Amino acid sequence: MRLTTLLSILLAPLSAVAVPTPTTTTSLSSRFPPTNVRSAKTWVVTPPPCVAMSPPPSERETRERFDKFAQALIYQRNLTKAFAYISASYVNHDPAITTNGPDAALDALSTFWNFTTITPIRQTFKVDQGWLNYKASGMGVIVDRFRFEAGCIVEHWDAGQVYPRTRVGRQDKK
Repeated sequence: MRLTTLLSILLAPLSAVAVPTPTTTTSLSSRFPPTNVRSAKTWVVTPPPCVAMSPPPSERETRERFDKFAQALIYQRNLTKAFAYISASYVNHDPAITTNGPDAALDALSTFWNFTTITPIRQTFKVDQGWLNYKASGMGVIVDRFRFEAGCIVEHWDAGQVYPRTRVGRQDKK
């Protein structure tokens, strides 16, 4: 009996620590069950930004990097792998995404990318820029243009883009 009383006295302060205390901030995810849109973001791991290569890669090597980026983004639908080619100084000219940097673009894409049907049409790379042309369910035909610098994607355009005229050959992949 003395042991029980002694343990009660010793353990009483610990029970105060275990009681949850109110906080001034609350998490929406703790108040509402996750939706498909919010849970989609958990499927994407944010990769570290692409580090500029020194010396810069040749045009052929940059084209190969663009091909790997396109493969990850369009065919494998792996945003984590694709965004490993995006620079921290990434400028997005998409009017719907008002903040530059890879995080804003990744946040926007991660809400719908895995739920969108993508039909690749073609891709092209010229000098330091690559174009992806594909059909996306609910959005129609898309032309994305990406500019590379030192092996990393530093700029992106999609609003009003037109696929460039190219000669049929190794630059134009279907």
